[in-house]
Amino acid sequence: MLKPLIIVSSRTGNTRILAHAAADALRAPLVSADALPDDLTPFNPVILAFWCDKGRAPDDMIEAARRLEGKDIGCLVTMGADPASDFGRDFLEQAPRLLCGSSNRLRMTFGCRGRISQAVFDRLTAMLGGVVTPERLANKLASDSHPDRQDVEDAVGAVLEAFAR
Repeated sequence: MLKPLIIVSSRTGNTRILAHAAADALRAPLVSADALPDDLTPFNPVILAFWCDKGRAPDDMIEAARRLEGKDIGCLVTMGADPASDFGRDFLEQAPRLLCGSSNRLRMTFGCRGRISQAVFDRLTAMLGGVVTPERLANKLASDSHPDRQDVEDAVGAVLEAFAR
């Protein structure tokens, strides 16, 4: 009998919050992307919980996803941007499809804001000439309180809608 698996990559803990909630809802094991079991054949569906790393999925999630074949895939994504922005919509459309490859079936994607680490914000600020525009500051402040309770409930709802049997 197949059982669900949650694979998580999280730097600040944002994505881990969503992954734990999904694991609880599906009664599924949760593993870090860099600590997958050798045998993945007993698991289906697989939920990939990851964050936006410079406009793409993080390297550990890309490597983990390469090991998946013939799976029903769901994605839970956190990002420092507004998921409804042009960037957010593009990322949520492209990153999950790239992770799925050709042999897996993407069944759902959920994205929400996530807290931006101060180190990442400072590094981006330096790359942009050291200037923090009011727009960038507003985006950071809007992301600081996410994922919130509503994000977690919405993520679990999306997972259950796609995979509860």
